Amino acid sequence: MFQAARSVAASSSARTQGPLVWNRKTADGGGDWYDVEAGGSEGAENERTPLLLLSGRGRNAQLSERHPVSKQRRNQEPNKVHPVALLLMLALLAILMLGIVIGAYLLVLQIDRPWPVSHPFFLVERPAWWYHSKELQTAALDRAAIKDVIVLHTHTGSCFGEQECLRFLQQTEDRSWAERNDHIPYNFLIGGDGNTYEARGWKYQHGFHDLPGKNSTLVVGMIGDFSQRHPTDMQYAELKAFLTESIRRLSLSPHYKLRGIVNGTQPTEDATTLYHQLQRWPHWGGLVPV
Repeated sequence: MFQAARSVAASSSARTQGPLVWNRKTADGGGDWYDVEAGGSEGAENERTPLLLLSGRGRNAQLSERHPVSKQRRNQEPNKVHPVALLLMLALLAILMLGIVIGAYLLVLQIDRPWPVSHPFFLVERPAWWYHSKELQTAALDRAAIKDVIVLHTHTGSCFGEQECLRFLQQTEDRSWAERNDHIPYNFLIGGDGNTYEARGWKYQHGFHDLPGKNSTLVVGMIGDFSQRHPTDMQYAELKAFLTESIRRLSLSPHYKLRGIVNGTQPTEDATTLYHQLQRWPHWGGLVPV
């Protein structure tokens, strides 16, 4: 019994201490397999252990068997977008839209202005003084065709407060109806308080029958008599702001002409103080005879 045990132990020791020999075999079906032979070279009994059956088809089959769920998902959802990729695409789209908005804003800022904006534009719209039950109805103005601005003085007293100027517009509207059966003829009026008051506005043609270019001209009235004295500094500044705002609203060509009038029925010094100042401004186009 002890002798048998020693024989087994010796055999095991010889196999573990001896060199390992790998023998490649070829099966009839074409697959390759290996034997491991353990033992010494001195006639020790070798032991063969079949380990692997290798082939290209066998490896792919084993991988498919190991990951059947992943392969099935790839086959069922080949075009599914990963959430992270979707977020990146949305972020890039948002950046693109922001760039377009900024570019458009910068393009608007580059519009040719007659001077830097140093005075804000104050507009009092028509409903603030309009007391008729119906909206003003008259010939429409082609805003894209406006290329001239004619500046007049009202040849009246001045106004230096908003309520006073609103009453002036109402009185001018009443007088226009009484004398000509028509609405107030100006597009805008500028008061001594530095506000621009909307009369016919940018939407309707002016109502002066003796002035040219009804569909291409804005008529602005400076409230007051400026044959011997200047308008207030705020009126001049507001006129500049009005011109800039009209260009910004695409209601006046950037290459407009600023004009005055010479009325043969009025004294020769009519509004000369006002026009003497305007002649120094950019875009001055001279006086129009009426």
